Amino acid sequence: LVIGNSDYRSSPLVNPRNDARDLGEVLKKLGFEVEVVIDQNKEQMTEAIFEFGDRLRKRGGVGFFYYAGHGMEVDGENYLIPVGADIPSERYVKLRGVPMGEVTTGLASARNQMNIVVLDACRNNPFARSWRSGSRGLAVMSAPAETLIAYATEPGSVAADGVGTRNSPYAEALIASIQEPGVRLVDVFRRTRAKVRDETGG
Repeated sequence: LVIGNSDYRSSPLVNPRNDARDLGEVLKKLGFEVEVVIDQNKEQMTEAIFEFGDRLRKRGGVGFFYYAGHGMEVDGENYLIPVGADIPSERYVKLRGVPMGEVTTGLASARNQMNIVVLDACRNNPFARSWRSGSRGLAVMSAPAETLIAYATEPGSVAADGVGTRNSPYAEALIASIQEPGVRLVDVFRRTRAKVRDETGG
């Protein structure tokens, strides 16, 4: 399941829809059954996540979840921000965001072979100026068994969306690294990290 949210009323993003579509095409070439969803509201995102978990439970195999868009941490939990969400203050994130727990719970209950979760979701907090906490980035998450979780940047930091490019630095690096043949999964993400560091100057 590949989700890209760009069309926010407050602080729209340029690249997530491109990142999702381009990564989705690569994953299809690599043999995955892929659903790409773009600019989704909360109900649409939640339904796609539930259906993703159901498919894994029925079919098994390797699950791959990618999200590009706004995301933020509140009280130690990460939330993906749907398009159209009205979030006047921090407490509304829990009501109008999609908790990452919905994704990890679905993966844990699927009991499939392996899962990969990629969160290119810490591009900034468009609401932080009016919040007392001024929270930035995402929190470290506990992974279900047999699940690898990759972040576009370190916890509490903000990743770049990309300026004048089709893709974010992280998505561009991941798309390149994931297509290299004969590379161990952990090395795919190490190479992705190295490419991002080179591209962004650390």
